[in-house]
Amino acid sequence: MKKAKRRLETARLAFTMGYVCSSCSNCYYALFNLMQSVVGEPPDGSWSHGGLPKAFTKVVYKNRILSKDEIKGIVKTCEQLYALRKLADYYDTILESSEEEKGKVKNYTIKVERLLNLIEEAYSELEV
Repeated sequence: MKKAKRRLETARLAFTMGYVCSSCSNCYYALFNLMQSVVGEPPDGSWSHGGLPKAFTKVVYKNRILSKDEIKGIVKTCEQLYALRKLADYYDTILESSEEEKGKVKNYTIKVERLLNLIEEAYSELEV
């Protein structure tokens, strides 16, 4: 969870500095690390980018950490953010040049922050 928080903060700072590609990459990995912190160790050595979101939604639903409404759309959001992150990291794409792409990255950062807050709140209630 600590790693997810650091990645999210780095995403915010990078965005503020105008480094949208770096922001996008860190936002995605904030989400990935958040999911890892909830799901735990992978069954086969490492989590895949496609498998982790599905495992995450199963765990948070099964353990009643999040409601169906809170879970809705998480896998799709993760897939979309992953695709954008690949553009930012692997291709000669400058997300900074497009207002539309900047808006997407900003919205994903907000979604990841909301999910992180929901997870933290749920775990704090379980500890009480």
